[in-house]
Amino acid sequence: MLPGQSGTSSGLGRAEQIGHRLSFTIATVAMIALAGWLTNTAAGATLGAHAIRRLGFAPADTPSVNVLRAVVSAFVTNGPVAFWLALAATALLVGLTEWRHGSLRATFIFWGAHLATLVLSWVVFAPMRLAGQPIGSLLYITRDVGPSAGYVGCLGYLVGSLRGTWRWPAFATIVAVLLGMLAFNAVGISSEPAELSAAVSHLIAMLVGFGASALTLRRQPDSQDA
Repeated sequence: MLPGQSGTSSGLGRAEQIGHRLSFTIATVAMIALAGWLTNTAAGATLGAHAIRRLGFAPADTPSVNVLRAVVSAFVTNGPVAFWLALAATALLVGLTEWRHGSLRATFIFWGAHLATLVLSWVVFAPMRLAGQPIGSLLYITRDVGPSAGYVGCLGYLVGSLRGTWRWPAFATIVAVLLGMLAFNAVGISSEPAELSAAVSHLIAMLVGFGASALTLRRQPDSQDA
């Protein structure tokens, strides 16, 4: 073996191990990047109303059980800021979840939080629409895109896996921030309904992820819950 080959082989082996351990995160980031390239949002474009109607998902779409639309909406982002934020947050939060808890669980948490948030948004807004509540009626038909429900669900799961002394303060702090964002966005509901819809989705996803941690980690000793 030539000098340096051993180090190169070791480095490639380590990279392969990391790639295997973070396979779901890498695949998800790649899909977001591909969607950003196809929609040109990675280069600075924003989605028009027609694209949002085709690619987004609204609570009104839930009864149709359009799984393809629900999946596609998780990879598409609207605008360059949302695109780069989605890449960074997915790499960090989904990656950390996968690194600590495995690919299968990270996949379950990401997609579970995304899909559960879509369903629970319908549960929240459908009765408001039936009751004639204006905000609920508007949010019921507001389509949104992005993986934020998935990675916020992973954040909730990570918080739920913290040691007991840190878990509840961290959870309360994040929920308080999300409630503050929800209240802030509620002021501009008439001009930016998608922002309020996203704020509601983030709060739901955080609760879903945290709840999932309580179900899947409840039998583990606290010393392994760090």
